[in-house]
Amino acid sequence: MDELQEQKSWWKRNWKWVVPTGGCLTIIIVIACFVGYGVYKVTSELSENTSVFTFVKVITEVQKNEEIADALGKPVRIEDDDYDPTLAENHLELALDLEGSKASGTLEVIADRTEEGWEYSKFEVTVDDTGQLIDLLDTIND
Repeated sequence: MDELQEQKSWWKRNWKWVVPTGGCLTIIIVIACFVGYGVYKVTSELSENTSVFTFVKVITEVQKNEEIADALGKPVRIEDDDYDPTLAENHLELALDLEGSKASGTLEVIADRTEEGWEYSKFEVTVDDTGQLIDLLDTIND
């Protein structure tokens, strides 16, 4: 009979470490969920409401455009070290100096946010040496 009384259940043998560990783990999981949700909300707000992601799209269009590459030479680099895109919610206006292996130029962009997305009113590169104007408005609005 002593053998049956001495043999305790798993819970009775281990509750002293299970309760604190399980409680702490639950709290950590809940905190991680709140932090993850907060990061998700912030990034979704930034992507929807700011011009930063539109700025990235503009730079991508410039980098992949063959007409700009032919006029300026590859690689096309942004030479405005002090440019800091503002986090405007509904407007993007920028002028950036571009530098290629053949020539330099200036990128000018004006865009406004509408219900359908970003609408560009100006998107052009001017080659400094020749004065050539490369209009990319149709390319970006497609």
